Amino acid sequence: MLLRAGSKSGKFFSHHQKCVIVDERLAFVGRIDLAYSRYDDNYGMQADAAGHQGMNMYNLCVPVMAADRGYNPMKEYATPHADPRLDRDPNAREQAKKREAVSVTRIIDAVLTRRESQSPGKAKESTYLDAKIQPRMPWQDYQEAIEDPAVYDLIANFVLRWNSYPPHYPKSSLLTQTPELHIPETRPERVGSCHVQVLRSASQEMCRSEQKRPLRGKPPESKTQHDVMDAMKLLIDKADHYIYIENPFFVSAFGESSIKGPKALSPVAKSITPSAGAFITRRFPDKPAPENQVAEWLANKIKGHIISFNPMPFHVYIMLPVYPEGRLDDPTIVAQIHLTRQSLVFGSHSLINRIRRTLWVKQQLEEMQVPRKEWHRQIPKLEEACGDGYLDIDIEACYEFVTLLNMRDHGELNGQPVTEQIYVHSKLMIVDDRWVLVGSANINDRSLLGDGDSELAVTIADMDHSVNDLDGSGTPEPCRTFARDLRQKAWHKWMGSAAAECEDALDKPALKASWEKIQEIAKNNSNIYERVFNFIPRDIKKTENNTGKNSFADDVNEEDSDLNSSIWPILSANQINSITDCNYMPFSTEFWSKYKNNSFLSRDNLKNLNGYFTSLSVKWTNGEDNLIPYNMRLIAGLNGESNRNEHIAMNIKMKNQKEDI
Repeated sequence: MLLRAGSKSGKFFSHHQKCVIVDERLAFVGRIDLAYSRYDDNYGMQADAAGHQGMNMYNLCVPVMAADRGYNPMKEYATPHADPRLDRDPNAREQAKKREAVSVTRIIDAVLTRRESQSPGKAKESTYLDAKIQPRMPWQDYQEAIEDPAVYDLIANFVLRWNSYPPHYPKSSLLTQTPELHIPETRPERVGSCHVQVLRSASQEMCRSEQKRPLRGKPPESKTQHDVMDAMKLLIDKADHYIYIENPFFVSAFGESSIKGPKALSPVAKSITPSAGAFITRRFPDKPAPENQVAEWLANKIKGHIISFNPMPFHVYIMLPVYPEGRLDDPTIVAQIHLTRQSLVFGSHSLINRIRRTLWVKQQLEEMQVPRKEWHRQIPKLEEACGDGYLDIDIEACYEFVTLLNMRDHGELNGQPVTEQIYVHSKLMIVDDRWVLVGSANINDRSLLGDGDSELAVTIADMDHSVNDLDGSGTPEPCRTFARDLRQKAWHKWMGSAAAECEDALDKPALKASWEKIQEIAKNNSNIYERVFNFIPRDIKKTENNTGKNSFADDVNEEDSDLNSSIWPILSANQINSITDCNYMPFSTEFWSKYKNNSFLSRDNLKNLNGYFTSLSVKWTNGEDNLIPYNMRLIAGLNGESNRNEHIAMNIKMKNQKEDI
């Protein structure tokens, strides 16, 4: 499907579904890409992954190869098995075989010499990832194996999509004419222990094109599909005890931006020049802000528990990457970070600020001594009168209801401590140990609204069950075996060495002591990493005891400084950066050539880490406008992959210009 599929939602959007089907009886659905480094079964900082010194070391935090390196496997040649012209002309067939032999040699040479490794220079100056100093990015992902009846629906999705494209006639001997596909005549008998519902995000154009060649009978009505978003809302509404989310993005409607007055990009963001593609995207239809309501749905669920007459324990756990897949000198990444921070924390109606508003309303009701039976009459009035009153509620008060996490690992290469985030690439939601939603959809408009990227997901509800106390109340609740096992395995993995200490959390995720212990360990882990590595995202920029921008910081007392950290954490928010500041960040080649760390002090600190999870730095970039202008419909998910060569060429050009200044 890769070469056949094109977007059915317009330019810049993608066919984003992830599905593998074997023999019409077994299917794999989830988020794992068929690409290098995406299939780890454990975390780790090893640079020599699976024996591949270059091609399997995926890490966008280090320099990437220059534009137009020149090797394209689709230019290679394979002798056709049936070609009348070659059959009639022995000399032509002999020439074709010689051409094929040359192509085979080129392919082998490309693999053995690792010419497609990440590299900052031109081909003749190429330097590959240095396994001694550059850490590898570990990966977090899921893929579910599905059998029998639901596979039928996944086959139908693939066949409809495949047949919706016009007949393709090969332009190369490596390509064949594409056949029309068919699905089985009958659906498999109902078997197994899970109810599986197949979900899609699909544009109206995609649905219409599929109906031009329907499978059988009268085609269904054509309309935009946003099944994944609908399922997400349904599961949030169903939740009684806890919600667990893993996703690379959290970009949702956030109300008014925290950046007031005239919009002026932060000094760092202003210094990162977008590619020409950024200006091109703004010529397409746009919208002012994200529209999906995931933040609101989560906050409303929490609100119901805060103001309940008989409040029961309820908690939302959200596991995100430290920042989206890419580098902090990539304008699309910087803009995405801004939207994520507004959606989670800074926006007037971000997830955190919606919770703060509800806590403020409850505070007023209690101070006014409003009778409990009258609360429902007063709440709408107080919500309207809240204004900025919610700012009086400490953010930490929200942590009773929501835990925001990242993941990180560390290692030692060439005697030097190194670190990298564990990239959360999964799209997973587990609710009450009963329901599982897993697939390819990000929490952003591109994936959820249906008129952007095409997505595929499944909800899974197991018929095998057990009874468990999820919140310590002593009340047994029905849980489904698949959902509970999946959550416990997922948590056990990222808890790592902290799993024994977090045993209650594995068993009772809604228990107060559970989220308190997770938050305590996560915060402690974050503090340790910040002591050792000054270039990682953090709430507060500490400068008192640093001897240089890339030096070891041995003190993190908050009294040292109350300056928020910039998008480049070596700086304070809105601090004017110099041309050379990028050399103190790990996306710079210069950084790795001079990287030194106080190994002894680092080892002493790092040995106190407990597990792989850290707390999300909620104040990172506070007060900075990092929304580098892009089309809002496209940016949440547009990380430069579709135009990478152009971005890289522009970055290299700007780097050279700055060095000439």
